Amino acid sequence: MGFLKGGGLFIVSTLLLISLLLGNIFLTLNLSLKYDILEPELTSVVKDVVEEEFGLSSIIDEQYPFMEFYCQNHSDFVFSESGYTFEIPCDVIAKGSDAVVEKGVSDLVNDIYYDNYDCNFWNCIDKSEIPYFLVSEKAKDYWKSKFYITLFVSFILIVLTFLLVEQKYNLLTLTGGLLIVSSLPLIKLEKILSLINYKYVSDFIAIFFSKSYSVFLVSFILGIIVLGIGIGLKFYMSDSFKKKFSRKEVKDIVKEEVSKKK
Repeated sequence: MGFLKGGGLFIVSTLLLISLLLGNIFLTLNLSLKYDILEPELTSVVKDVVEEEFGLSSIIDEQYPFMEFYCQNHSDFVFSESGYTFEIPCDVIAKGSDAVVEKGVSDLVNDIYYDNYDCNFWNCIDKSEIPYFLVSEKAKDYWKSKFYITLFVSFILIVLTFLLVEQKYNLLTLTGGLLIVSSLPLIKLEKILSLINYKYVSDFIAIFFSKSYSVFLVSFILGIIVLGIGIGLKFYMSDSFKKKFSRKEVKDIVKEEVSKKK
């Protein structure tokens, strides 16, 4: 029975470690894909992509004189290129061609992030050569849902661990240790994934895991706290046990019982 219980504890602990690790990754992706965090990095990547695809700056430089002329009687200038539509206010055009490029890229980033992608997660990736979906609000919500699933699974596994450990206070020690271990891969995760050489995907790796260090710190510090509480509780319980069954107290109890009989 002890062997089966020990084996069960090993399996559950391993599953808990995997669940915590996946939870850290999903949380990292969710936090990294918040628009205010994502926007500066994504702007740089998108600008490089559109320059490589169709040379946005060159096109705007060529059309800029016409834009200025057009804006004499209009409030904005709309043009399309390679499937993208750009609507540039004339007050931006008045600031120069560089401002037009920045505005066009900024609007494109906004459209990419908030676009209503009519597909599920993996189908969206297959449909597009450039995986813009991966840096969208829909992708953020996808990773958020996965994080909550791992959170629930981790809770169930922690309950099972509690039922399997001999000394219940060891649950905190074990859980804290697993939290620490599960946080460590986040330090090197970005470098490992940067080895992926699929077209354009490598450009987004830094964006996906921009909050990996923050999640590492949260998980690591939480693990230290839980582990510390577990160790402290273990020493407290051990000390209480020793005090409860000390030789002096046993003698006092015996004397008290003997005196009662007299």
